[in-house]
Amino acid sequence: MTVAGQINPNDYYFVAFNTSNVANPTAGLTGGPCPVVTSGGNGFVSGAATQYVEYHGTNSFAIYSFTPGTNLYTAQYVGSPSQFQVMSNTLQFRIPLSYLATSSIPVTSINHIQINFMNYDNINDSVQFIPVHFDSLGNSIPGSGELNDYITISTGQGATYNNVSEDIEPQGDVEVTTNNSGGYIQDSTSETSSADQSLDIVGWSVQVEN
Repeated sequence: MTVAGQINPNDYYFVAFNTSNVANPTAGLTGGPCPVVTSGGNGFVSGAATQYVEYHGTNSFAIYSFTPGTNLYTAQYVGSPSQFQVMSNTLQFRIPLSYLATSSIPVTSINHIQINFMNYDNINDSVQFIPVHFDSLGNSIPGSGELNDYITISTGQGATYNNVSEDIEPQGDVEVTTNNSGGYIQDSTSETSSADQSLDIVGWSVQVEN
């Protein structure tokens, strides 16, 4: 995942996964990892998610699995991805498919995975709200209707998915959350602010290796 500016270890970078054993994703795979743009929840992922990888300061590329039935509030440490790198503007890592298995979906049954990249300059808890700048896959500009554009990949064969082929992530769409029913508003500084550019996703790639 590549940002417009520089990777900032004080920011929060997440890659969220939703593992599925559905053979035909268009016939039964609904929901997926979405960003949190209002107060409440766990502060970073909503929708459907089974695991996530986090990069933030000392939590360098730790992978966590959500505990079933906790509504995305409780996560357990699974391990660390291999071959992780923090470059000037890019985060990169590799994980075995077994890390994305769940208590009900063994690794041999994983057919598809929904994935979203989500970057924040802070994380809200359920007690005190603060404005949070964020970017995720899709066009985050209010009114675009494209905020929750997670991707769905197949694990059946080797393939590479990226923003060139999928064309879902524009540059300059960092926005800011608000503590009201509107969720979030347009951030006029996202084109020029170095703080926002450290969050602004300009490129991503997911490679399935068989």
